[in-house]
Amino acid sequence: MRTRTPRLAAAALAALVLAGCSDGGDAADLGPRTAPGTVTVGSSTSTASRIEALIYANALRAAGTPVETKLGLGQGEDAAVAAVERGELTVAPALTGALWERYRPGAAQPSKAAEEESENPRAQWDAQFVALSAVLPEGLGLGDPTLALDQPMLFAPKAAPSATLRGCEGLSGAVAVPAGSPSDLRARYGCPTGPIVPVADEAAAARAVAEGRAALAQLGTLSPAAKDLAQVADPDGVVPSRAVVPLVRRDGLTVAQTKRLSAIAGELTTADLAEMIAEVDAGRRTPEEATGDWAAEHPMK
Repeated sequence: MRTRTPRLAAAALAALVLAGCSDGGDAADLGPRTAPGTVTVGSSTSTASRIEALIYANALRAAGTPVETKLGLGQGEDAAVAAVERGELTVAPALTGALWERYRPGAAQPSKAAEEESENPRAQWDAQFVALSAVLPEGLGLGDPTLALDQPMLFAPKAAPSATLRGCEGLSGAVAVPAGSPSDLRARYGCPTGPIVPVADEAAAARAVAEGRAALAQLGTLSPAAKDLAQVADPDGVVPSRAVVPLVRRDGLTVAQTKRLSAIAGELTTADLAEMIAEVDAGRRTPEEATGDWAAEHPMK
């Protein structure tokens, strides 16, 4: 079983203190000490959100918590977040970077100094998580962010020389960019690239690389189209993380239940989530089957 690094654990502790201070309550408290009853876990309509919600629900049930699920509440990543804000849900999966954009629109996302990031790639995650916890609306809190990222990134052929955003090595040549994907690549990645090749979707972007019409493709980290390509490294956290994280109502969970959700943090990876999404979207498994198998392979202590 993978464990969280001491640095991220320290960041989580600091975030809990900030969350506690936001509403004047006990700085170590994420909710009532007595059992609050049934916990309601929900999701948006996307396959990723459904899977993430079921993983959190399964973890709580395994610890003896009564759980009700409300899946598919609406389209868009904000649908389940809004339901938590309204008090319709106790827990919902969210994305760290998306939450920052929701609560601090237009503000630059926090990061460590570049020299510190180079020494520790997780420094950017730590800064983002602590700062985000401090700006959440009163009554809301976070469990630990997982290792699973859901965001557009650059991908190159696996056989090509390794490419990285540090020093912009290996990033020359045209970039296939799907419709609706960020197009200001220099602003996003901090590196000059070749010309943009607009394509219809992520599958078309991956084909453009395979056929030699582009050197790179911009794809979602959870996209099936990315499976035959290699993600360009981002060791310094140039691109703000959109890590899967449980957004919770602090009055609806005990400290023990919140810790149970945080136990998922070191277990759920981008590769795990991408594989489950592919299985479900292909009709080979239901979300319940996929997450049940994942839980069996990743027992929580």
